[in-house]
Amino acid sequence: MLAGLGSVGQVQGVPPNPFLMASGALSPWERARFLVHENPSISLAVALNFSLLYQEEARSEGVNPDVAFAQMLLETHDLRFGGQVQAAQNNFAGIGAIDGGNHGLSFLSPREGVRAQIQHLKYYAGNAPLVHSPVNPRLIWIRRSCAPTIWQLAGTWASDPEYGVKLNDLLNRMTRFAQKDPLVTVSHVFGGSG
Repeated sequence: MLAGLGSVGQVQGVPPNPFLMASGALSPWERARFLVHENPSISLAVALNFSLLYQEEARSEGVNPDVAFAQMLLETHDLRFGGQVQAAQNNFAGIGAIDGGNHGLSFLSPREGVRAQIQHLKYYAGNAPLVHSPVNPRLIWIRRSCAPTIWQLAGTWASDPEYGVKLNDLLNRMTRFAQKDPLVTVSHVFGGSG
């Protein structure tokens, strides 16, 4: 097993956790495979690096990496973008994008963009201080502790009243996907015949 990937298939029978502050149930490997399933134009190696980035940043702040990753999938259309926010902005959660208006904030790197999202989620979930220095200038506008679960993100993070339902659907789909066909060889990640 590759270091940091976690065990494969560890979510058997475990329902998705809707709390923003939680450890999550999926491994980076499982999240990466789901991303490639949803967007086959992304290589498994790129998806895995992206998933590991989410794991590192979310764990450092105590945020649920499954929720953060699902939110990224929803906001970016599985990293296809095409909406108000463009890929070059490194904004994976629509931070600062307003319906029919502003295109949102831009961040210097994918890590900074993921960190901004994680910090934003942490502020929505509770009052705990940040581990890392803030990279998200919009944090000052957040009413802390307004959304401890995905359900409260509707009408707070996003204007869509079905936002929590959509996130829950993604979390359920990610979990179901992880439960079927969990075995993929390392050569699928790094190339080779299998």
